Amino acid sequence: MPDIDLGVATDWNEGDTHGRVKLRQNQVYPTSPKKDVLISSPVSIELSVNTNYSTSQEADKIYFTTHHGSQKKIIAILDSEGNLHIAGRLIEGQRDLGYN
Repeated sequence: MPDIDLGVATDWNEGDTHGRVKLRQNQVYPTSPKKDVLISSPVSIELSVNTNYSTSQEADKIYFTTHHGSQKKIIAILDSEGNLHIAGRLIEGQRDLGYN
C-alpha cells in the first residue's frame, strides 16, 4: 500500500515537508514483515474531538487502546477537560527511551 500524502504542510526547505500516513518497518522486529502505521508531520500532529461544537462533551474523548491477546484494553483516556487517565503507572526518570 502506498503512503497517503496529504500535501505540503510547511514552508521549510529541509526534511519531509509533507503530512503523511504510511506503513514503515516495525521498530522492534526490523527483519520481519511486520509494519507500523506512522502518522507524520513536519510541524505538529493534532487529534481533535468535538468538531461539531457540542456543549455536552461527556463523550468527547480520545481513547488510547491496545490488545492483549484477543482482549482489547483501554490504556489511557484524554477527556475534553484535558484530564489524562492512565491505566498503568507513570514512570519518570527514563531519559533514553527507545524501541524495545
